[in-house]
Amino acid sequence: MISPVFIACIGIIESNLINPLGTAFFISEKKLVTARHVISGRSGKIVVIPSGLLNYDDYQDTTVRKFQSFFATIIEEDPVKDLCILETEQVIKGPQLNITGFDGASVGDDIDVIGYPHCGDGRIVLTLQKATVGAKVLLDSSGIKTKFAIINTQTRPGQSGSPVVSKKDNSVVGILIGAYANLSGGYVTFGNNINPSELHQTTQCISAEYIKDML
Repeated sequence: MISPVFIACIGIIESNLINPLGTAFFISEKKLVTARHVISGRSGKIVVIPSGLLNYDDYQDTTVRKFQSFFATIIEEDPVKDLCILETEQVIKGPQLNITGFDGASVGDDIDVIGYPHCGDGRIVLTLQKATVGAKVLLDSSGIKTKFAIINTQTRPGQSGSPVVSKKDNSVVGILIGAYANLSGGYVTFGNNINPSELHQTTQCISAEYIKDML
């Protein structure tokens, strides 16, 4: 399991308040990766909130309303693959993560998803979710076929950008993008922006190998 120090919540400053939006993770001392749609189209300053955890077993105090945070800027983005690389002046030290991809993963493999599923509700709680690889697929975007895995779990918007970590070798094999749902024909939401087509137990994750192409 990768150290929680590498995982961060990502948000935007709007009306002098931090609006938490999703998850990012450090791939070097100053560079992070997230899903591009997490911050795409936002006009505020990008803010990174590190987990502050040294151990997953530590209690996270949900009554705390002040967080360490620092600004980040976009240095590379890929709208086709929905990936974004950020850079910050903050330095996160530690052994560099091993970035691989789904070529070395098999259907049925156990994986960890580490992110902030509740951050859209204002609860910045780093959460570990366990799942398995359910399928390996090629998905088309703008005429380009891209490697994805469909994992057997339901996720929330705050987990977009989360690292998907192989239990076999502790490498980052993917980045969580969102529910495996066909939204091309439009959709209707109800209640608190709930989309019925996303209420199922599958999530799509893009292969982490594409991070290397952006560096």
